[in-house]
Amino acid sequence: MFFIFFLCIRSEFFFMFSLFCDIIVKRGVIFVKYKTNDLAKVLGVTTNTIRRYEKNGYITPDKSVESGYRSYTQGDIIKIGLIRLLRKCGFTHQEIESFEGKSDTEIIEIAQIKLNELDEKIQRLKFLRHWLKDNIQMIDVCKNLGEGFTVMDCPPVYYVLYSEGEKLLSEKERLKTISDFMYAAPEVQSIMYYRQEDLKKGNILPNLGWVIKEMDIDRVGLHEMFENDKYILYYPMQKCVYGSFSYPSEFINDFNKQTPYAEDFKRRKEKFLKENNFCESGDIMMFFMGALGKYADWMVCIPVKEK
Repeated sequence: MFFIFFLCIRSEFFFMFSLFCDIIVKRGVIFVKYKTNDLAKVLGVTTNTIRRYEKNGYITPDKSVESGYRSYTQGDIIKIGLIRLLRKCGFTHQEIESFEGKSDTEIIEIAQIKLNELDEKIQRLKFLRHWLKDNIQMIDVCKNLGEGFTVMDCPPVYYVLYSEGEKLLSEKERLKTISDFMYAAPEVQSIMYYRQEDLKKGNILPNLGWVIKEMDIDRVGLHEMFENDKYILYYPMQKCVYGSFSYPSEFINDFNKQTPYAEDFKRRKEKFLKENNFCESGDIMMFFMGALGKYADWMVCIPVKEK
């Protein structure tokens, strides 16, 4: 009785499983054969992917003489599953192919190199996450400030300029510094920089550049590079009045259309300074928050001292 029940269960299993593959029994051993379409469904890939894996030599299907269909085994599924995991880890097809014929020791060495690369990417992603988090906070501060102002110490920063007024700074060494600055320091911010002496002379054209906080330099280990480069300048911690202003994003390249918004900010700033018995005491730095949305937003940092 039990034997009959077992045969029924096994027959039901074979019937259900054969919907996805061919089942072959040789000398009491079950061999499962998958057609290309079935294998693609099981693995969640396209048939083109299966053929590419075959072309790369990862799997070698049996080809039925009678039907002309390719068939694959459970071993092929295991190999393709491993290949897909390696691809997710960042291995190229060429690197995966290089595993063939390698000893375990050699494969460990190759895998360790990729692990080190992943660690570097993870670290860089952490830096970029920190930048994005800071940017979200600064945009939120701009929104909450509205037309108001707040007083606090600005963090010390390093910056490099790529233009002074209408003049593009294109010295070869400076351009290399800018390139290194942009690549090595993942948490850079775009700025406009106004020197106090220029403003006193009526020169309102900004200097443009990139900035990074000193604490971020410490985290990425670039102090030596930043301290020994004549094009990278230091902006120390100091008491500052912070305010913000915005204008429509379509005005980003039209200085004349930006001017009314900047003039309005200037009037509000001077009123705040007068009411709080402050006067300006250093170069002004404006942090660009973005212009991909409806507005271009700026956070303005104005060094001050009491009169």
